[in-house]
This record gives sequence, C-alpha cells and structure tokens, in this order.
Amino acid sequence: MIIFRSKYIQNICMGIRETFTMNLKYYRKQSGITQEKLAEAVGMNTSYIGALEACGRFPSPETIDKIADALGIRPAVLFDETASPEAIKSSFQKEYATSLKEELSRRVLGVIDEVCERI
Repeated sequence: MIIFRSKYIQNICMGIRETFTMNLKYYRKQSGITQEKLAEAVGMNTSYIGALEACGRFPSPETIDKIADALGIRPAVLFDETASPEAIKSSFQKEYATSLKEELSRRVLGVIDEVCERI
C-alpha cells in the first residue's frame, strides 16, 4: 500500500513538474526574456534556469514567486494545465490518448467487418 501511494504521489509530482516546465518555457519565450535575463532577474545562475526548463530541478516557493514576478504572471499560472499550448497538448494527450485509441480501433474493426460481410 505504501509503495502504491508513493508511486501515485510521484506521478502527480511528475505532472506538476512537467506542467511547470512547459509553462515556464512558454511564458519566458512569450515575454522575450532569455534564460540569462530571467536568471539575472531572479538572482539565480543561468544553468539553474536551464535545469528548471529541462525538468531536472524544481524551485522553492520563493523562487516560484520571483520567476512569476519576472515574467509578469501570477505564480499559479505556472501550474495551470491550460496556461500554454504545450501544457494543453500534454494534458489532452494524457486525458484522451487511450480512449481515442480504443475508439479508433473499435471503428476500424467495425469497418473491416462491414467490408468482409459485403465480400
């Protein structure tokens, strides 16, 4: 049971990290700010910003506030699954990929059955 919980929590965290990473990249680029300029604005190294965008590090709440302030957005936007096109795409894929594959498979098999009946 404990293993299940830790994997469940790990999956949630990966989703949060991925969403944060996609939104950070998106809003940084939308703002026309380089990693260097963002690093300077938040008082961090450029390599730290790069690690954040590569999903290799995760910032403290204080750093999240600084990043959001530098980008001119609310901190919550960095965690919104619908805040950037990349996050929307990722969220959609997670939510619907399996059900769409199943539906497509069902329809294709139905068409094959119809064709075979007519032959």
